[in-house]
Parts: sequence; structure tokens; C-alpha cells
Amino acid sequence: MPQVQARALRSGSSGNIYFLQAGSTRLLVDCGVNGRQFTSALGAAGVSPDQIPGIQGIFITHEHADHISGLGVILRRYKLPVYMNRATYMAAAPRMGRFDPDLLHFIEPGDRLALGDFEVKAFALSHDSADPQAYSFTSEAGKLAICTDTGLVDSPIYSALEGSQLVFLEANYEPGLLEAGSYSWPLKQRIQGACGHLSNQDAADLCCRLLTSGTQHIVLSHLSQENNFPLLARQAALEALSQAGAVEGRDYQLSVAQRYQISEAIKL
Repeated sequence: MPQVQARALRSGSSGNIYFLQAGSTRLLVDCGVNGRQFTSALGAAGVSPDQIPGIQGIFITHEHADHISGLGVILRRYKLPVYMNRATYMAAAPRMGRFDPDLLHFIEPGDRLALGDFEVKAFALSHDSADPQAYSFTSEAGKLAICTDTGLVDSPIYSALEGSQLVFLEANYEPGLLEAGSYSWPLKQRIQGACGHLSNQDAADLCCRLLTSGTQHIVLSHLSQENNFPLLARQAALEALSQAGAVEGRDYQLSVAQRYQISEAIKL
């Protein structure tokens, strides 16, 4: 059985990219960093520049800059296959520039794809982009999911996360900091809305639900630089889990993805 490991290489409103490996299968989710940061982050994760062309695919969640800013450069430089839905591609194409069209593969919400040692499933999110989606990755060793950039977690989204041993879960903002901050009122409303982001409290509540479905590792992700702090996000989750009777280290592992450095690898 191939061991699975996953880690955030960058996470937050400054840029997002995640690295997954099962056996010889290596995948990325999103590419919101420039070429230099991309190569440096993968190098820190043990992937040398000459190994990058062997990565089997990049899965794109949506077209916002913090998720695709480096994508065009990376496709031209390393010729990696890229997977996204059609609406996301149409929205992202003007910022990607020209690349080999044979690298592009479409995966729509609800689709499943076998790729190396992973089965990948796309599922729809609720965010202010063309057609946002997240992904779960299942292997012989278990299931993991990456779920950020959604203003809510409804029954279909929760069903897609259910049974994941590892979840990278958005904890974007602390409501008090957002309310007191310098953002315009329309932007604050957008962030808090059903097509915005999950707050620390939303994430904390979802952590408790996920534990009942078998989740063992939770990585709080995509924190706002202006409206959150890692300590606040972690404390909100710890308090909710403690009130639910769960004990850290016994019932679950909790961490926070780093903004500008690679985060610890989680192994299944």
C-alpha cells in the first residue's frame, strides 16, 4: 500500500498551492505563486527541478489570482497537465497566456478521475467565482480533501468531505477583526456572505462534525492576512472540539497551514 502524504506549500490570501503524493503519484492543487516560489517550495518538499515535469497534474479550484497567478508560467516551463472545469478555464484563460492546449483537461463538479494511485473527485463550492470546486483524493491508504474558498458548507459539500482522514479546511477570518478592519462595507459583506469565505467559528463547528465521520487530521487553511491570526483560528477550533469532548493528540491532530513557508507533511 503506497503511503500518502499531503502538505500546504503556501496557504492564504497571498497565494495557495498544495502538494500530494501517493507512491510515485504526485499532484498539486492550485498554483497561486510565481515561478521562483513554485520551484523553491517544491524543492523544500523534496522535489527537485528535474523531477517537476514528472508531476502528474495540477488541479485548479477557481480563477482568483491567489490560486492561478503562476499557472501560465508553470505550464509553459514544465508542461504539466492541468485540470479544471470549463467555466473556470474561460475565466482564467486571459491571465494564463498561451500554453500547449494538450495539457488542458476538464473535470466538472461530480466527476471522478483515476490518476495514478489516486481517485480524484471534484465537488462544487459556493464562492464568487465562475464555477468554484474543491477536490477529494482517495487512495488505498485513505481519503483526504482540500476545501477552501466557500461561503458555506451545505449537505453536498459535507457529503464530499465525509470520511476524509485529512481535511485542509478554510478558516479565513475572525468576524471581530473583519468588522473592525479597513475593508469597505461591500467587501466585508462579500467575505461574510454565502459566496464568500468561512470564518474561524464556521471552521470550528465543521471540525466537530468532521470528527464524527472519521477525520483525524485537520489543517486550518487560507487564513486572511488582514482579518485573522493563526492563534485565533486554532483557538476557536480547540475550544469547539473541547466542548464536544474531543482531546487533541488522542482524537485528532490540528495544525494551521503557513502563509509563506511549506507546512508539515501529514501522512496517512
